[in-house]
Amino acid sequence: MANRNILGFRPCKMLDGSSIPVLRFPIDASNGTNVFVGDVVANNAAGSVRPAAADAGVTAAGVVVALYDSVGVPIDHPSSSTGTPYLASSTAGYADVALALPDAVFRAQSLTAITAADVWGTIDHVAGTGNTTIGSSAHELNGGGGISTEGQFLILGKVDEPNNTWAADVDVYVTFHESVWAQVDTAVGV
Repeated sequence: MANRNILGFRPCKMLDGSSIPVLRFPIDASNGTNVFVGDVVANNAAGSVRPAAADAGVTAAGVVVALYDSVGVPIDHPSSSTGTPYLASSTAGYADVALALPDAVFRAQSLTAITAADVWGTIDHVAGTGNTTIGSSAHELNGGGGISTEGQFLILGKVDEPNNTWAADVDVYVTFHESVWAQVDTAVGV
């Protein structure tokens, strides 16, 4: 059976078992990209964030866990001014962001097959176009770019679930290897 195809990054926990800190950041109207829950975001001017381009590297701030309109109403609330399940491009609002701290663990899917031999290697992400009908992110890991020592995410291992195999669309645990909080280069493999 093929792996599930669920895109977007999802926060898990800190390595010590505590919750990943979440901070609210503004998204200014100059942002030219739709924003979805599950998107990797990068730092932007005046303390705001925006969806990160592929391989955002040291500008990555974290992962969006909630979105709000320009007055702080959740985008999925009937009173929201957005009317969409995402924050549309060129629309001011706010994002709750799970911070890309060095010991924060996230779950993500790989676009192409990666293997157990890739654990402890690093990998970049791709910033696909989200689904505006259901409001889902299309950010995922880019296995096709190859495993390296200078990628944006460090692969910690495969998510242990019955229908999750080392193949295309495998879900893995990762930490940010490069972000605004830290950057470290490691060796691939053991």
